[in-house]
Amino acid sequence: MRAPSLVGDRWWTFASPVYDVAVASVGWHRCLRDLVAGMTSGRVLEVGCGPSYLGPFLTARGVDYVGVDRNQAMLDRASRGVPRPTLVRADLTALPFADGSFDVVLAPAVLGLMEVRSRRRALAEVARVARTEVRLLEPIHRPGERVHLLRSRVVGLVRERPLELEELLDVGLTPRVVGRSRLGGVYSVVIAGTAVEGRQGSRLGEQGVQDLEGGLEV
Repeated sequence: MRAPSLVGDRWWTFASPVYDVAVASVGWHRCLRDLVAGMTSGRVLEVGCGPSYLGPFLTARGVDYVGVDRNQAMLDRASRGVPRPTLVRADLTALPFADGSFDVVLAPAVLGLMEVRSRRRALAEVARVARTEVRLLEPIHRPGERVHLLRSRVVGLVRERPLELEELLDVGLTPRVVGRSRLGGVYSVVIAGTAVEGRQGSRLGEQGVQDLEGGLEV
């Protein structure tokens, strides 16, 4: 996780020593494990990885994991993981990877931190490097529900407004909200298929999505 500004970077640097303990205390690690339910293979990118809780978790399962963050202090924390994950310092709006480099791209609690204009560029990059699927755990405006703006800003540190599903459609993804909302009704899981996924199916298979749907709780 990180905010896309100098002040934000300084805040994340300050928070990095206690970040993992703090988010674990509110159940965030369980949410992350639910997000990757069923993943045991494939090449996976996590954007805004922070201290990369998922890196050692997925690497130990046999996943070819790469974590990206722009904050060096967070990456320094992430490098202590066992097994040590592959980490890259980069901006989410300019990912240093070729098109379709990853079977799945994970975006947990990073897009909501961005201004909407930057978020659109970031989503285009995420869609570009994803071969079959994007999984998000973000503050989402769920269809048919009112926007919980104040709650999203307090709980999810949302910069402007929660993510709209139309933003994913605009970059060529086909989103589907999975399960109920999490952590005070702020966060939702969205599985977004790419055009390639629609033609040939995800290499990670349907079982992973079924496990994910079965494991989600409020």
